[in-house]
Amino acid sequence: MKVITFLLETQQPVLATSFQGDPNSDVSFAYIPASMIRGALIGRYLKRHPELPEDILSDADINKEVKRLFFDGNTRYLNAYLFCKKQKRRTLPVPLSWYKKKDEELPQEQEPALEVYDLSNYEPEQESLKNLSEKFCTVNERQVVLYREKRRINIHTTRDRTKGHSSATKHDQATNQVIEEGEGAIFRYEALDVKQTFQGVILCEDDDAERIEGLLKPADIWLGGSRSAGYGHTKIKIINPDKPLELDNWNEIQIKPENRVNRRKLKITLLSDTILRDCCGQFLANPCLVKQAIEDKLQVQLPQATNVFISSTVVGGFNQKWGLPLPQVPALSAGSVFVFDVQLTTEQIKILESQGIGERCIEGFGRVAVNWLAEHRHFSARPPESVKANETELDEKYHDLAAQMAENILRQKLDQFLVEKISYISIQGEISNSQLSRLEIVAQQALTVQSRIPVFRLLRYLASNARNQFKNTEVSGIAERPKHLDEQIYDLLRKPIGNPDSWIKNPQDLQVEVAGITRKLTLKLAREYTLRLIMAIAKKAKKEKNK
Repeated sequence: MKVITFLLETQQPVLATSFQGDPNSDVSFAYIPASMIRGALIGRYLKRHPELPEDILSDADINKEVKRLFFDGNTRYLNAYLFCKKQKRRTLPVPLSWYKKKDEELPQEQEPALEVYDLSNYEPEQESLKNLSEKFCTVNERQVVLYREKRRINIHTTRDRTKGHSSATKHDQATNQVIEEGEGAIFRYEALDVKQTFQGVILCEDDDAERIEGLLKPADIWLGGSRSAGYGHTKIKIINPDKPLELDNWNEIQIKPENRVNRRKLKITLLSDTILRDCCGQFLANPCLVKQAIEDKLQVQLPQATNVFISSTVVGGFNQKWGLPLPQVPALSAGSVFVFDVQLTTEQIKILESQGIGERCIEGFGRVAVNWLAEHRHFSARPPESVKANETELDEKYHDLAAQMAENILRQKLDQFLVEKISYISIQGEISNSQLSRLEIVAQQALTVQSRIPVFRLLRYLASNARNQFKNTEVSGIAERPKHLDEQIYDLLRKPIGNPDSWIKNPQDLQVEVAGITRKLTLKLAREYTLRLIMAIAKKAKKEKNK
């Protein structure tokens, strides 16, 4: 199977409505649900195939591809979680077995790290603890980075579609009965904010990868609710479009199963909400059903869980075709942890992690990780590093503008440095104004043709009288000791930067960065300004001789 990974960057707030909040508010999930991505791709597919019948799940041969891509489980869509740009990886739900001290909070960048306790590995003896408030994390051995999505809260008022504004409810003055319902209820949207990046994953058959990648184009796509009110615009960017990953070389936690087999205990972590049925077909958020689901999937017998950390939620959905919500059912929350005194084989781990457990696995539910975390008691947690202004990513159309701005600022710095340098230079000697003018003209020619050769040729073929004038003129203020004018010019052009005798000793101080675009002092640019320095030396010498 192939693994297609892609990024979703929110251009407008995205309202992926969950069942939180009061009746007058819509609160978004902390991620973009896989069912929403799958629904958007189904809509694209139907627009590109108008010949399909109204019932796309009929048994007609024309719909075999539709079933394979969206309905029969061959293709599975995973939730789009926050993307860590620095580590270039998809974050995962924080395990519910992680706790912190009650009075401690996530530190700032310069403060000591927050100590996180994994209660699935031991029972602490210290004071009261509480769960972490952050929803997502990345883990590297004992180092943990905790992430929290950004949200935007907007207040809306119900408006009359005809009048364009809210209206009051009208009552009969005699009976006080309602004659006409008014429009004007106030409600709140709590949506995912703009300029956040989420990574989604699609697992598909080898032959379907190209077709699905085609559905991820064009980049602009609208997700979630209230699209006509300025919500839902998102951009898609496929990661590795030329070479999708193989399922054997990929897993959600980025640790090979072979490295997770020899553990003292089997630890199952839910990486997404999980919908389970009991033996009577009823939906329940019961931890015992996890054991049963794993046994049914792997055809093994497990002991009872020795430790469980769970939370429950309610999941539903919305069917765009019907225009109606899906039935609401209880589910175990992402991050729930189950510990068993047993071990699985490498092959069993691969099956469990690739197929998942429970209902609606095609929509990202039921994802699990086996022995994800090492058997550490403590982890050091920090927030993600803040993005500096010069690390802000630009659209490609602004790259050239940022580069030109950086180039202009670098040249301004060099101009100021040149003016400052020439003020410290002193010229002593009996060189004539005609020789200085000749040097200035040749340096200007060299500047025009962008070559040092005209100046080298001038110094090489000087007449004896002119050569004596250059040798009898000393220049100080550039190198550690005064030098003859011809020697100083040779040294300036041969090693303009980075040497003890160079006039630009610390070129790194002149480096300029604009929005992530860097411009450094190159050798070509240093030689250009060295020729300008030579011209300035000649002008200064003439000016001092005329006083």
